[in-house]
Amino acid sequence: MKERLQNLWNMLSLRSMWNAQEEEEWEDYDQKDHYISGEGYADDSQEPAGLGSGIIYIAIIVMIAVAIVMYLIMSRYHTYTGYEVTASYEAEDISGTRYEKLGNGFIKYGSDGVSFVNGKNETQWSSAYTIETPKTDVSGETMLIYEQQGYIAWIVNTEGTLGSFQTDLPILKGVIAKNGVSALMLKDDQDIRVRLMGTDGTPLAEVRTTLEDQGQPLDIALSSNAQKLMVSLARIGSGSVDSAIAFYDFSSSVNSDETHLAALIEYRNVVFPSVCYLSDSMAAAIGDSGFVTYSTGKQPKEKDTVKVDGEILSTFHDSSNVGFVMPSDSPTERYRLLVYRPNGSKRCDTTFKHGYSQIRMDSGEILMNDSGHLMVFTPGGVARLDADYEKQIGTFVKIPGFRRYAVLTNSGMERIRIV
Repeated sequence: MKERLQNLWNMLSLRSMWNAQEEEEWEDYDQKDHYISGEGYADDSQEPAGLGSGIIYIAIIVMIAVAIVMYLIMSRYHTYTGYEVTASYEAEDISGTRYEKLGNGFIKYGSDGVSFVNGKNETQWSSAYTIETPKTDVSGETMLIYEQQGYIAWIVNTEGTLGSFQTDLPILKGVIAKNGVSALMLKDDQDIRVRLMGTDGTPLAEVRTTLEDQGQPLDIALSSNAQKLMVSLARIGSGSVDSAIAFYDFSSSVNSDETHLAALIEYRNVVFPSVCYLSDSMAAAIGDSGFVTYSTGKQPKEKDTVKVDGEILSTFHDSSNVGFVMPSDSPTERYRLLVYRPNGSKRCDTTFKHGYSQIRMDSGEILMNDSGHLMVFTPGGVARLDADYEKQIGTFVKIPGFRRYAVLTNSGMERIRIV
């Protein structure tokens, strides 16, 4: 028995898979047959047949499992500083062309038109328009392209153009729902109208705000089914800037007056430049000192409030995270990264030193880049990637696959694997 334990130890320590005595035993065909069949052993012990080989197999399986777990842990917590290009697709885009990930491909748009390209940068469809200053919003696989301070709006998805129309008032901001309904913030002299539009430009509902009564709209958000609208309002009073978050409900199940107002929640000495629906049942208002989450039932109300200290440089979010980038107090690290769950619990508080021009949540990761550098963080604060890039970066996105990303430039698209 001691000899078998010693042999097992030799295998686990990877010193030798077989020794000379074992090789001699394999030359004895009777013993070999017994070994394979598990009917007996060559020694005089009374151990059950096959027990030794079973222990060996279990030990090997355990070793493999431990190695896999250690590899996955290392891969998840290791900071990669390089990449390898796994595929490259050339395309000469004109200056000003932008990309937005949509479904399994990308929307490519500019001032003269829009097209959808697949993962190989092959054009699937295209449409021409003239929009001087195009802005976009995405919900699911539906995208709104509108002319900021202009009158043109286009609705597209991965299959093609769903509709286009012109407005009678200049568009300040637009958002889209998954079903193609858009909400446009329109300027009407001193007032602001928020109008819900069908894909063909048919007005579906309208909310009108005045500076004197409600305040100045800063941002709008639309639920994925287009039944709920959220508006952030700023109010300038005597020596202070107050705000309010207004919720509107356009569903037929809600009994309300013609304003469709479901709730108006007021705040003092705080401003909320950004609002969003984390889901159809939860919304968030992101302010200059933190964020507030809300339940969005028939009577929306506050759920959780998070305060952060210091200047907020950037914000980002997805359905499970709300994040901030702030200046760092560290002499070596320029920035501080904070990420919270919607319930207010903190997921990470870490620092980094490299500058960035774009930041987004994509497939559960935080992606940052400037024109020549890539960074990736997990919501838990682990730096996954910190690497220079040899080409000028236009858009940096996550694509399916472990450690797989895509970088889009004016010269085409490259798929990369970080190493």
